[in-house]
Amino acid sequence: MAEVHATSTHMPSLAAGLDRQLAMKAAIIVAILVIDFAWIAGTDFEFDVASAAKAAIVTVVLVAVGWFYRVKRPMKRFEVLCSETAVLLVFSTSAAVLSTLMTSTNLPMIDDRLIAFDTAVGFDWLSYVGFVNERPWLGTLSSIVYITTLTQVALTVVALGLMGEVVRVQRFVLAVMLGALTCIVISAILPAAGALGTIRPPVEFTMMNNPIVDLEYKQAFFDLRNGLARFISLDEPRGLIAFPSYHGTLSVLIILAFARARFWFWPVFVLNIAVILSTPVDGGHHLADIIGGIVVAFVAWWAADKLLDLAGARRVVAEPLS
Repeated sequence: MAEVHATSTHMPSLAAGLDRQLAMKAAIIVAILVIDFAWIAGTDFEFDVASAAKAAIVTVVLVAVGWFYRVKRPMKRFEVLCSETAVLLVFSTSAAVLSTLMTSTNLPMIDDRLIAFDTAVGFDWLSYVGFVNERPWLGTLSSIVYITTLTQVALTVVALGLMGEVVRVQRFVLAVMLGALTCIVISAILPAAGALGTIRPPVEFTMMNNPIVDLEYKQAFFDLRNGLARFISLDEPRGLIAFPSYHGTLSVLIILAFARARFWFWPVFVLNIAVILSTPVDGGHHLADIIGGIVVAFVAWWAADKLLDLAGARRVVAEPLS
């Protein structure tokens, strides 16, 4: 495995770079939490505080273990693995609440324009999904790969951390945060129900494949927009973003994160291309959603690189992956 190398003279600057980039991420999370709290307090939304207990406990454990590997038994790869996982966990919960709140703004939807784009490039959602529906094995495979995304995000942090790729872990987590916030904001300003929620094919059509996201699942999106759903619980998370596709964003970010890992790159690449291909079926997405999510990923990856430079995190030097 690769390890992080730094001479004793470089340790202060190394620690400072780590601290600055963590402080930047913490500031983003605090800003989201403030918005969440103020929004809920000023509206008729209710939040299930107990549903956040599990995430809070895991976060405390991760922070404690990270502190141990920083102070008591310094091992940079394990310290970063724990701290970045904690950041990702707290960010994900706070961003999920923000996404729910912003969905309720109920601005005019843009699905007609997204469908027009798909038509212009020759993509027919009904034909695409119908092709999969006629092949049960393909539908099962589509569902299996689709649900791997969040697990892949967690495993990417663990794998790169154990490889000693400190900066790459930091960049990946920051890119995931920036990508999520970008998708949340765009989806609030330019909301969309997705192809499934707009076309609303007969129940028999969707039941042929039993996709992960069905019309019942989509109802949460419409209930939030119509003011019918005002209880937020982390025990029942729902993906509310259609455009840009956050699954598309995460899949590309995972591929980019493993770009230097020769052994792992191609399996990761193939799996995530499969995830992207599954999003119209199991996510009910327009093709335009997926393209939008891919663009967001590249922008977030670039922006994360620039922000880490500003934070001085690149003073942490890791060996190339083998």
